[in-house]
Amino acid sequence: MSEIRVDTVSEKTSANGVSIDSVILKDGAVDVQGVSDGIILDADNDTTISSDTDDRIDFKAGGSDIVHIFGNGNVSIGTTDDNAKLQIRKADSSVSPNSDADELFIENDGNTGITIGSSTTGTGNIHFGDSGDNDRALISYSHNTDHMTITHEGDESFVMGGGRTQTGGETSGDVSAGGLCLNMGANDAQILSFKSSDIDHGITSGTGNNAETDTYGSIKKVDSNNGGCKLSGYTEGSSVMAIELFGYTTTPDSAFSVSSQGIVQIRAVEKSGSSYTGVGNDDNMFAVKNDGSTKFIVRGDGDIGHDGSASAFDEYEDAHLARALDLSHGNGVIDSKFDQFVKYNHEDLAKIGLVGREKDGTPNHFINITGFQRLHNGAIWQQYEKHQRLAEAVYEMAKEVLGEDKANAILEKHDIKLLN
Repeated sequence: MSEIRVDTVSEKTSANGVSIDSVILKDGAVDVQGVSDGIILDADNDTTISSDTDDRIDFKAGGSDIVHIFGNGNVSIGTTDDNAKLQIRKADSSVSPNSDADELFIENDGNTGITIGSSTTGTGNIHFGDSGDNDRALISYSHNTDHMTITHEGDESFVMGGGRTQTGGETSGDVSAGGLCLNMGANDAQILSFKSSDIDHGITSGTGNNAETDTYGSIKKVDSNNGGCKLSGYTEGSSVMAIELFGYTTTPDSAFSVSSQGIVQIRAVEKSGSSYTGVGNDDNMFAVKNDGSTKFIVRGDGDIGHDGSASAFDEYEDAHLARALDLSHGNGVIDSKFDQFVKYNHEDLAKIGLVGREKDGTPNHFINITGFQRLHNGAIWQQYEKHQRLAEAVYEMAKEVLGEDKANAILEKHDIKLLN
């Protein structure tokens, strides 16, 4: 016989049963047997079970719906809903799958999941492929190493294991559990970038600058071959700081010594074998630059240097300026009968930059330390010059009254040397 079509087959026992709309038997390929626990279809060759129309085919057991095959080729298990190519329902979640992810839909009204079982030395995988590469991306878990790996474009983008998250193929990054290790290989752009749609600073060029206009902070290498960590901040507003270091503590250190601790600290060391040691006395620990020009240096022995190219205060009486600071500040000042002769005031100090001004222009008590260092040096030299002029005047008087020999003897006795 070429074909036998049975429009309705229904054979059930008290415990189990199967309902089939139609069975097609070709050339004896299907042997239908009635047995005590249901109907067994024994297919020796390719076998088709179909309905005459596009109606749904239902497979049931124990009176419960198990599998439903729809005329469009979709299959559902545990539900007659036709929401995906394959839908598996434990309980209704009241969720419909996204149209871009409706090939496999698994749902439950509580926790939902998929288990991928492997041996203790095997690896469970989820692959993402296209026509050009069946392994374009991959999520895998190695039971041998206990590493969860996310691979993208053939590179290991993320590796998670031992409580750590690592990038760039790292499997044992130098961080503790809960840490993050970023490995960018030989790349030179930012390794970490912070962005916000509120930011539009426009600083997108310049040597070594890879920032985009909405980047407000980044971390990258200082030198592409030698390393170093460069922390950059970007701002578009006026009077807005680009980087702020903020330290919080409940018990600040009040000691004033070489072992004291600060709430915010900068620490410099140099390489010593595989470890490090203190910076040499004549080596630079810390520098402040205005773009490429160094303005301020702290050396290993604590000496502080600054760019002294700023103009001096030769047109002023330096001692008067220094005293004007004490008088304007007011703290710890001992009145002097000479204070009435001090010819400069707070405004004069602000005018030449020795103290600061508020935004409204009012002079304040923010002191220009390097300016006053120059001022003190100038005051000392001015007083030395005045002393020399006074000594010369007294010498001239002594010569006229006592004669040159006795005048010279007086200078020698008091170890006074005239500049000329």
